[in-house]
Amino acid sequence: MDKIVIYQFTDPTCIWCWGNEPTIRALDYLYGNKIDIEFIMGGLVEDINTLFEEDASNPYAIDNANARIHENWVAASKRHGMPISEGKVALYNQRYTSSFPQNIAYEAAKRINPQRAKHFLRRIREATFTEGKRTSQIDVLVELAAESGFSPAQFIDEYTYGGAQADFMQDRMMCRRNGITGFPSYLIKSHNTEIILGGYQNLTTFHKVIERLSEGRIKPRRVGPSLANVMEFVNRYQSVYPVEIEVAFGLDRARTDLMVDELIASGNILPTAIGDGRRLQPTAIAAKATKNSANKKPTTKSEIDKVNNKTMEKKELKATAAKAENAATKSASAEKSATKATTEKCTTKGCGTSKEKGASTKKEKQTVKA
Repeated sequence: MDKIVIYQFTDPTCIWCWGNEPTIRALDYLYGNKIDIEFIMGGLVEDINTLFEEDASNPYAIDNANARIHENWVAASKRHGMPISEGKVALYNQRYTSSFPQNIAYEAAKRINPQRAKHFLRRIREATFTEGKRTSQIDVLVELAAESGFSPAQFIDEYTYGGAQADFMQDRMMCRRNGITGFPSYLIKSHNTEIILGGYQNLTTFHKVIERLSEGRIKPRRVGPSLANVMEFVNRYQSVYPVEIEVAFGLDRARTDLMVDELIASGNILPTAIGDGRRLQPTAIAAKATKNSANKKPTTKSEIDKVNNKTMEKKELKATAAKAENAATKSASAEKSATKATTEKCTTKGCGTSKEKGASTKKEKQTVKA
């Protein structure tokens, strides 16, 4: 049987792509290897200085843009349920003006290990929205790549000298060829049919499309909402938010909260407050992370040598990262001169270009009816 392939046109910093994570995770959990989920990088913010059409000469233009972004994030989070961190958004500044680095970083990771790159993309989203990190900075990206199991040196090499930037440009061309002007959007393909869906989508829509394209042959597995199954879900993905449990198991918010509270009380799950929400992790995983982050003073000569070696490695990686950042900046400048700037406009369906949003919706309807 041919697989169904779902392509999400996305950007690591799109708030509605973050909001669609529960659906993406539920698809992975319920369909497993019956479907493939792939990500096409679209590059949401080419230059923050043009965002919301503010006067770039205004010294507070970027601060104002960050404030507007925060307003969009808060409004979106209340609708889709994925939490965001408290406090001001400082995703952009005078030096870091684009979301292109995050897109290129995913492409670099994909060249090394495609499956692990998907976990890396999730970490970029999580760091952006729940940890308040400026994920366009190469040192932050290197840190997240290392957390996702990549060699920092290999990641930097692919980011700087590999074909990651060319892959990103190819992805953007694929967006244009398919008439994609907003994120998230989806291209769902079987061996002889494809359907495009524009904007944020719920799980029910995907169930219907997969059933239609597979002529009823591909179905989700049935998983009851027991405490054991919910715990298995948390163990599998290691960092989970309540709405993801809610969507995957078809629960309402009240029952989800009751089950989560029971697992927390039993000591199986450790919660971390994120804004007005919470991150859920298996207690063993959370405890290990806490232990690793604790500062342990070296006492023996071997421990001191180990710390010194790590310090030297960090210095070398920092120098290499600076070179990578300069190379990426030059590439981004060349791209900017060849294309028009993207203006982010968030609605209840997703983020996209304000000039072409209507055209995208029209194409979606025509394609789905075909």
